[in-house]
Amino acid sequence: MKNYELVCIFDPQVGEGQFEQAVERYKTYITDNGGEIVNVDLWGLRRMAYTSQSLKNRRQGYYVLYQFTAEPTFVEPMEQSMKLDDELLRHLVIAVEDEFIRVPQLMPEDYLKEQLAPPRRERPGRPGDRPDRGPRRDRDDEAPRREAPAEASEGEGAAEASDDSPASEKEE
Repeated sequence: MKNYELVCIFDPQVGEGQFEQAVERYKTYITDNGGEIVNVDLWGLRRMAYTSQSLKNRRQGYYVLYQFTAEPTFVEPMEQSMKLDDELLRHLVIAVEDEFIRVPQLMPEDYLKEQLAPPRRERPGRPGDRPDRGPRRDRDDEAPRREAPAEASEGEGAAEASDDSPASEKEE
């Protein structure tokens, strides 16, 4: 006898009562045909990563994990009967080499998104950063700065700064 895991995604439009019946139906199918159920995990209603025509354009499904032991000849007829089940959107049977891994309780869907998303933080300041105008561009590989035209440097600011300008002579 080998260890197997079967993951089933049931149609969410089946309803809560019929979903439980479908779970029990596969439990009894496994035990009636010589298999032994080790564990059944009901993952509940979960959002699927994608949808398609074969999934009946559903965005959610009831997930169930069956861990069982059975003879290798058992898997083929079981998969054939699962293909005919209208309540079942997808299924996957995997042979497990070692012992079963038990997950005591699944975490909520949003938990992973919160934990895996990097925290939003401000970029640390660098020595050349100016908070009012952005980072200073001092490197040679960037575009060169334009020089101000000569007449712009001789404007009002330059006249006030020089001591020998005509405006400063009139005030004396």
